[in-house]
Amino acid sequence: MSSVNTSLPNNSPPSTHWLCVIILWHCGVLAAMQFAKVSFAFQALQATYGATPTAMGWILSTVGLVGLVLGVTAGLYAPALGYRRLLLIGMGLGACMALLQSLMLPFPLLWFTRFGEGISQLAVVVAAPTLIIRQSAPQHRSIALGLWSTFVGVAFAVMATIGNWVLTHLQLSGLFMGHAAGMGLLWLAVLAFIPKDEATTQASPQLADVFMLHIRLYRQWATALPSLCFFCYTVTAIALMTFVPQHVGTHRNWVAFVMPLMSMLGTFSAGWLAQSLIAPTRLVQLAFSGLAVASLGLGICLAQGTLVAPLAVLLMYVVGLAGGSSFALIPYLCKQSDMQARAAGAVAQMGNLGSTMGSPLFALTISSLGASFLVLPAFCFALLGIALVRIGTQANN
Repeated sequence: MSSVNTSLPNNSPPSTHWLCVIILWHCGVLAAMQFAKVSFAFQALQATYGATPTAMGWILSTVGLVGLVLGVTAGLYAPALGYRRLLLIGMGLGACMALLQSLMLPFPLLWFTRFGEGISQLAVVVAAPTLIIRQSAPQHRSIALGLWSTFVGVAFAVMATIGNWVLTHLQLSGLFMGHAAGMGLLWLAVLAFIPKDEATTQASPQLADVFMLHIRLYRQWATALPSLCFFCYTVTAIALMTFVPQHVGTHRNWVAFVMPLMSMLGTFSAGWLAQSLIAPTRLVQLAFSGLAVASLGLGICLAQGTLVAPLAVLLMYVVGLAGGSSFALIPYLCKQSDMQARAAGAVAQMGNLGSTMGSPLFALTISSLGASFLVLPAFCFALLGIALVRIGTQANN
């Protein structure tokens, strides 16, 4: 892989436009609702449509599969299309798909809307972080991206808080209608407050060149390293939140509630630490080192049947720290907007790969080796994350 570009940022604003940053973060939260609403309403949707768990699993995973296949491609085309324009397309398409879902369409058409939401979600997660970087002064860039990186956890937390009330009083159609309204309102906010794209002479890549551009992206540490570290985070985070609460005995309910919150706290605090105290490359190494140690500690506690809940909570904070510091690598390593968009596309691709792989891998480990070895994949991916950062740092020196 080639070395990292460490030149100074271009066109940095003298002060951070926090209103724009907050609007863009809310766009991410509403995009993540495309996962959270179906995950929360999984059983209600299954009952309504008379679908098998496998069929509903495809409805849930389609959004992520689109990001897995097209993540880098979206990052490659974003500079020529324009980041604000891409974000407007993503939010508008998401609003239309949610509105169609509120009509309680036949099952095949529901899947079609989920494919559309996959494109919508991908457009948002490529465009919004790049625009956040553009709207952030250098002294706030990592903090702003630390806030951005909480968007998935916040979406799931919001859905867990209001989902039961919405389903009880407004049913599934009301849930989808509310999501459509939120996406539409944020489309208007982006149109009103986010500055227009700068004029660009950059042409879109030819379709025949996309495969080679994928290879070039992953051969360059500046654009590849954030996504590879984020993969090590996503392959671990969702699986731990799924399986660890099943093995904490009577503490299950509060641990299941606190673990996502601790993950969000770790993610957000990574932005503050990376901005003011420690370089993101160093922070992500420390985060994965902490993940390795906490995983071993939790494994020992699982084997002994003691102190499992406190270690689980600590583990999720460190996991969140690894995810947030992976995002902070983007502005630290990529100084131009087109590089940042490519890195964001790679993060979307590798993040979806990790979240797709994680749960089956952890489930296989538990069924093969027992609950005490639940943390073995987390330990292994923590070591992989450490190795990736060390190799990338050495290649840059």
